[in-house]
Amino acid sequence: MKASGTLREYKVVGRCLPTPKCRMLPLYCMRIFAPNHVVAKSRFWYFVSQLKKMKKSSGEIVYCGQVNTPCE
Repeated sequence: MKASGTLREYKVVGRCLPTPKCRMLPLYCMRIFAPNHVVAKSRFWYFVSQLKKMKKSSGEIVYCGQVNTPCE
């Protein structure tokens, strides 16, 4: 990923899709630095697939929002 321009901080929360067998699944939350929300979601799936046995086709994004940091 090229870091041209400004990077923003996003909080992305995702999980595996619920099945009839398993309804309550753990949520995975990450802080992602990306230029926009589309890239943030993409990076989330990239990192989750490396850390857990989870793919985009078998999961869903629950929340993706920009974190507003206070100015100093």
